[in-house]
Amino acid sequence: MVMKSPALTRFLDAVGGNPALQAECRLAASLGQLVAVAQAAGFAVTARDLQLWAHDDALQAPWWPWAGLDRAARTAFFRG
Repeated sequence: MVMKSPALTRFLDAVGGNPALQAECRLAASLGQLVAVAQAAGFAVTARDLQLWAHDDALQAPWWPWAGLDRAARTAFFRG
């Protein structure tokens, strides 16, 4: 399946190749903070983009704030 959000695709590509951006993402304590990180980096990513693609393989990397969380905690993160 191809992502429908070009902004999210570009953001994921950028994060994958940028350890500093990975660290910023990892520290996001909420969905809103993660969106703010993306937008500060110049990507028009929305909370809805992330919610729709939460189970995509690209969002399984260890630098995402939900890495290692159980299902309930991950669901809570994406609900804001």
